[in-house]
This record gives sequence, structure tokens and C-alpha cells, in this order.
Amino acid sequence: MKRFAILFALGSLLAAGSVTSVGAQSRLPTSQERVESMQRLAVQAWTACIADEFNGRVHEVLTLDYRTREYQRKIERLAEERISERCFDAMPRNYRRIELGGLPFAGGLAEQAMKQASDEPLLMRLSMAAIGNEAEVYSYTDRVANCAVRGAPHLVAALFESEVASVEETDALEQLAPVYMVCTRGGSAIDASPLAMRSMLATASYRILAAQDDAAQESEDDA
Repeated sequence: MKRFAILFALGSLLAAGSVTSVGAQSRLPTSQERVESMQRLAVQAWTACIADEFNGRVHEVLTLDYRTREYQRKIERLAEERISERCFDAMPRNYRRIELGGLPFAGGLAEQAMKQASDEPLLMRLSMAAIGNEAEVYSYTDRVANCAVRGAPHLVAALFESEVASVEETDALEQLAPVYMVCTRGGSAIDASPLAMRSMLATASYRILAAQDDAAQESEDDA
């Protein structure tokens, strides 16, 4: 077993940056951008292992109110878990140590857990959930992300199909920018990095899908 080497400290990946003002793709990436891209690919690899090997605990954490001490305690414990030798050895060496904050970790877990939950296309699941039961929201940014998922599930699904730190991800986020403008009407605009925006949409999407599962279970119990 190998220890999950993720450090809970907000780093440069959470630096604010408008979704619609990502650097032009025609220029070569800077050294900092290459480092951030490598870190993002690393968290993707780690969260795939965690979501696969601790799926019950991942579901519990992702459906908790993230403002509570219980959430903080449980997600930190997940970050300290050991993963199987098989999963660890399958990772490129450069992915085996990263430094990220809690939101990217939660977002990565949410994306991986959604992929592993069903063989049905995510587009179909999100589209059906968008007209189903509402999920609880815990903050203004969470409410906006929830609004974006329910308002444009096809665009959100396309975002999750894109590779992290890719041209396709940039395009998907730009497509979502008008949706965010609608969802923030009457409130404050959200200025966040692509990583933070993708993470917020992932955690919101997961809870929306979970709300449908909860409703189905309640119907079965009442039958």
C-alpha cells in the first residue's frame, strides 16, 4: 500500500483567473503553466485511485455540507489513505507527489466518482437530473455552479469529457461563460481559475446526481 501524498494547502492552482481570459493557445505554455498542468494530471490520477478503492467514503464526503468540521475531517482522512500498490505503480513517477487544496481534490473525486458510477453517458444522466430533484447548495458559488449544471448539462458534460489543461477544456469553459453570466445575474460575478471552476461544477454535478438516487431510494422505501 502507498500513502496518498496530497497536501491540504492552497497553492498556485487556486489563483484567481477569469474563465474567459485563459491565455491564448497559440503561444507556448510558460514554465508555471507546465507545472500546473502536471499537477492537475497528477490529481486526476490520484483521485481515480481513491474513488475506485474508497467509493463508499467518497460518496459520503461529497454529499456532506463542505462548510462543516465533519466534512473537513473526513476529506482530510481520505487524503491520508493508502492506495493499492497496483494503482500507485501504474502512475507515472512525476504524478506521485502533488500539492493541492481541498477544492481541487474534491472536484477530482467528484469527476472520477461520476465516471465510475454508471456506464450510461454522463450527458444523459445530467440531462435527466437537471429536470429532477434539486440538490442542497451551501454557498453562493455552489448555487451558481448548481444553476449552470441544471441550465446547461450538455456543456458541463462536454467539459468533463475534455482533458485537464487542454484546448478542449478552455473551449468548454468559454462555452459555459454565458451560462455563468445568467446564473450570477443580480449577484457577484465569479472570477475563478479553470481548475476552480471545473472543481465547483464537478462537486455540484455529483450532488445533483446523488439527489436523484436519494429520491429513487425513498420511493422504493415508501412502496
